[in-house]
Amino acid sequence: MAVSAQAKFVALVLAVTSGGCAASGAEKRKIIIILGPPCAGCGSQSPSIAKAWNIPHLDTGNMLREAALSGTPAGLIAAKMMKEGVLVTDSIVNQVVADRMKMPDCSKGFLLDGYPRNAAQAKILDDNLAKTGEKVSDVLVLNVPMKGLQQCVMHRWTSDSGFEWTNDYVAFRVPKSLTAGATAQCDANDLAHCNMWDDWTKEPLFRRADDNLVTLDQRVKIYHSTTDPVIEQYRAQNAVRDINAHQAFATVRADIQEALVHSEPSSLALAAEPTRYAAVPSPVAAAALAASAAFAVFVAVFSRPRNNDLSLTELLVE
Repeated sequence: MAVSAQAKFVALVLAVTSGGCAASGAEKRKIIIILGPPCAGCGSQSPSIAKAWNIPHLDTGNMLREAALSGTPAGLIAAKMMKEGVLVTDSIVNQVVADRMKMPDCSKGFLLDGYPRNAAQAKILDDNLAKTGEKVSDVLVLNVPMKGLQQCVMHRWTSDSGFEWTNDYVAFRVPKSLTAGATAQCDANDLAHCNMWDDWTKEPLFRRADDNLVTLDQRVKIYHSTTDPVIEQYRAQNAVRDINAHQAFATVRADIQEALVHSEPSSLALAAEPTRYAAVPSPVAAAALAASAAFAVFVAVFSRPRNNDLSLTELLVE
């Protein structure tokens, strides 16, 4: 028997108000990996992605430090290695990540930044996810030509919290403290004349000692030799979303959102429509908005072809 338009409409409204599709009685987790060469903008774009999808941003460095402080077996070993200044082994990193993605705040998914770095780590990640019937949803690959990376490292400024800004690079934000035409400057011994301050944390911004062309060249070579196999592995799974990251920050952000929305089943893309004019609504607000927009959604679905998919740039708030 054919499903009536009314039944389809009820199912659509339920999908909107319940927050999306489910798998085996539980909500399907959004598991995203972001990859890119040094200074491609992974650290800059990740907070917006995590906020838009309401998932934690799991940066490898932070995960290792958190594990060390928490006193888990893997964390204690990682702490010892970091204190001794040696590279934390793959086995320890794999265990730290495996422990972290089981935590309650990852119930809707998570964004991995800086992991997996090589094919062996990617295989362990896939094996761990397979135990719960899951797999990586999307692998965002931020592509930037070498000339763009060079421009970036020569104009990148970083706060102690790790947020990155620029005084002259198209894909990074310029802090509000730097007025047009002014020469960027910030010296820890002369903060009175500093004009590079983090907009969010209000911390002074400084140039990293390793931001130079020689170090960049070495790191880019290492990135391609270790990470290109990871990208090809996930490309074979249809999970890779190539992003041109050598554009204005907001344009890159919008392209990422477009790629993530288009990778979802249509029902989840529709469920996101009511949030077009609200950044990240609460569950109650989302339900109310869905009810008030029910008729508009019905018309959009049943009387018009989907030839202008929504670009939900508003979701990726700063």
